[in-house]
Amino acid sequence: MTLEAACLELAKYAFHKNPTGGDRAFYKLLEQSSLHTHTENGDLTSMIVDTHFQVNFQGQTVPMSGIGYVASYPEFRGNGAASQLMTDILRENYQNETFFSYLAPFSYGFYSKFGYSYVFNQKHYEINAVDFPVGAKTDLTVKRLAYATAQVDLACVHAQAVGNGSLVRGDFEWSYYYDYKKQPHFAVIYDQTEPRGYVIYDFDGMNFVIQELITLDDQAKNAAYRFIASHAGAFDKIIYTAPSDVTLEQEMREPGRAKISLLPYMMARIVNLKAFLKQFPITVYKQFTITDDILPENNLTFGTGQAVTMTIGEFTKFVMQDVILREYF
Repeated sequence: MTLEAACLELAKYAFHKNPTGGDRAFYKLLEQSSLHTHTENGDLTSMIVDTHFQVNFQGQTVPMSGIGYVASYPEFRGNGAASQLMTDILRENYQNETFFSYLAPFSYGFYSKFGYSYVFNQKHYEINAVDFPVGAKTDLTVKRLAYATAQVDLACVHAQAVGNGSLVRGDFEWSYYYDYKKQPHFAVIYDQTEPRGYVIYDFDGMNFVIQELITLDDQAKNAAYRFIASHAGAFDKIIYTAPSDVTLEQEMREPGRAKISLLPYMMARIVNLKAFLKQFPITVYKQFTITDDILPENNLTFGTGQAVTMTIGEFTKFVMQDVILREYF
């Protein structure tokens, strides 16, 4: 059995399910990832997948390490292997001058020991289908398309709307998410031939599930809402797990009937502080002293003004106060 196949078996055992998209999606993810493993007597005990992404930060595209599939067989849990793998990954990414690392934690407390801070929320909507904003008739056209047909226009819209902190999707990310991981429905909104928005959605019983909704102007938003609301006769609920800055409730006729929750989501940390500061110099009037228990190279003092001491996690939270994460991994 190859190492990749052994890791797939560990993932299935540890998470009690097949990876979303099945075996082929897991192997696809590894094409843009580093696989970190621990063995004892030749047997795989623990694994972590470190996927190489890019994110938008303050209008610039910078490297990000996405941590996933943190797993150990139960008989080896507590042996320190996962902690050592996390340290190894951070050190490797420091050497590669990676700016950020993101992860969806199984325990916020566990990952805070590695310098991560909770910075991303999601907003979850459960709306009676008849209460979804109705939108308005526009001169725009909504086309339901197969992914292969829609992909170029989806990417065009996404690239114009990417938010501070969000993933920059290249060919790999689009293919991984929608050729391999899931196969939802796609509706693209056009002003003649120019794409101005899209809805990625799926059906779950009597629920219409919005996976991603991006519009570049109010006309496109009205067209998207009108398209979604047109499904009200066929579904009971519309479910939408949205970026934290979405305020869909402001446009509902009866927002009091919706269930709206703010969900704690992903953590992040700065990995290479020197590289980060070189590209994003701090302009506030403070003198920062940063402490990092995992990467002592980040123990730096910089800036002028009021003296402030922060851990690397606290400083990450400070510089990422206004980030948005559109994607869910």
